[in-house]
Amino acid sequence: MKRSAEIAAQVFTARDALARDTPEDLRVAYLLLDSAAETLMVRAVKKVSWYLMRPDAPWYVKKDEQVKVDFSDFTQTEREKAARGEGHVHWMFSKSQIGSIDRNFDDKLRFLVWNGDMPSHFVGVVSRLHEYRNEMYHREESRPNALRIVVHLYAWIIAEMLDRLRPGVTSYGSDADDYIRRTYKRMGMPAPALDDRLHFLSRRVDIQSDMAAALREALELDDVPELIADYMTDRTRRTHGRLVFVAEFMAEEKQTKFTEMDAVRMAYESWVDRNGNGAVQQSRLATRATIRKWDEWPDTTRSCSNPIEAFRSLAEFEAEFEDFERRVQELAFAVDGEINFRIDYAKGK
Repeated sequence: MKRSAEIAAQVFTARDALARDTPEDLRVAYLLLDSAAETLMVRAVKKVSWYLMRPDAPWYVKKDEQVKVDFSDFTQTEREKAARGEGHVHWMFSKSQIGSIDRNFDDKLRFLVWNGDMPSHFVGVVSRLHEYRNEMYHREESRPNALRIVVHLYAWIIAEMLDRLRPGVTSYGSDADDYIRRTYKRMGMPAPALDDRLHFLSRRVDIQSDMAAALREALELDDVPELIADYMTDRTRRTHGRLVFVAEFMAEEKQTKFTEMDAVRMAYESWVDRNGNGAVQQSRLATRATIRKWDEWPDTTRSCSNPIEAFRSLAEFEAEFEDFERRVQELAFAVDGEINFRIDYAKGK
């Protein structure tokens, strides 16, 4: 009961912050939801690790019966079990795998998908959502135009995790009544009758399922594909606007025609990273066809059938687009700085 109460404190503090719907509250909600995701995964890994995750086989298991684990292969468990019929699969984890699952968010996620605890399409989505959290926490980047969309999506995924990552054992100690009352109060739901503990346990009251249901009631997901598509469109349009700004400045500077694609080439030739580490090694130049593909990508996202599919589309878009977007942004900032310097110089500052 204590562990359920701890998860509820994270999840429903996040829900209440989400309901206030300010940028600062949404940021707090996002950080709490990411913490809840990792807590649920840590507990799920611990539940199975004592009998499944081991680097050494028992003495009686023959070498050819041992199966090396590849937790990036999400069909491995079903395939190996099917090959053995009713026979037991003797999984073998390397020490480095066990260590990485213990330390790394993404490896916990992949392990739980490999083990059948979560669906495979969660891997790319939850991993990307965790990267957003790292941007907020470590680099003070919050993606304000996307924050409301992704925090509702993350909350929906937490509800799914509450349903899927079941606790191994539910203990009912002397302080359980207080934990239950506090937990249901956080949810905004009436607590089950607690006058008869045996009756309470025999009815199998499922606190995590009740938490998941209460959380889902607070979410707004119907228009997520549309909102994500609008967000992507805004980013491509702003990038085009920056390219036009650079092109107009350079045309005036050089007194010659300077196109948007000339500005693109300039961004790839002269881009310097924001930490001041000098020119970054040039990656492949974005072509007109590539830029056109990015401009048209939101139309595909808009037609996605569900929020998860739409966010996966956004994650794939960002993986391709963000290097280009950063280069253009930094070039536009450099041009803007030059213009301001000239204005100040002309004023004698």
